[in-house]
Amino acid sequence: MSVSLSSELSPSARPARLERIRAVSRVLAYACTGISFVLAVGLPAYWLASPDEAILRDAGLTGIAFHPIGWLVRLMSLVVSALPLGCLIWGLSRVRRAFTSFAAGRFFTAANVAGLRDLAIAMLLSTLLKPVIGALLSILLSWQTYAQGKSIVIVLGSDTLLALLFAGLVAVTAWVMAEASAIADEHAQFV
Repeated sequence: MSVSLSSELSPSARPARLERIRAVSRVLAYACTGISFVLAVGLPAYWLASPDEAILRDAGLTGIAFHPIGWLVRLMSLVVSALPLGCLIWGLSRVRRAFTSFAAGRFFTAANVAGLRDLAIAMLLSTLLKPVIGALLSILLSWQTYAQGKSIVIVLGSDTLLALLFAGLVAVTAWVMAEASAIADEHAQFV
């Protein structure tokens, strides 16, 4: 059962479309809050409860004999890895407000545009920080090895490229919304 785009955009389909936007926006607003909570709780849990082998494997430091990871190194690693996570949580809190506004039926507002823009900024910063933070963590964690030299691991993968693409997509969407809002304001002045 396929629906053509023209029937989806017809005036008679508008109430159903608006209700769908509101419903999905409510779910996404709750999801932003839930994901932020899980991330904020999960990061300390990871650094404080994960076995040493798992932490070293995740940092790309496999096959190296190591001392047990001390609490000071775990706490410093937690602080360092909180930087990109803090960016994401800030972005999620900003876009949550936009979803709440969408759920209330307010679509083209400056606050919504700012929320989407801020999510794009947060995603960009977090994505750009990820390899740098990973390298810092590999240096920090390699202090716990018996090896004489220290290791640095830099990871760039397809997830990094996709996150950059997503940040760009959200930024362009915010710009388009700002332009649409400006055009709507101009048209309202003529009436």
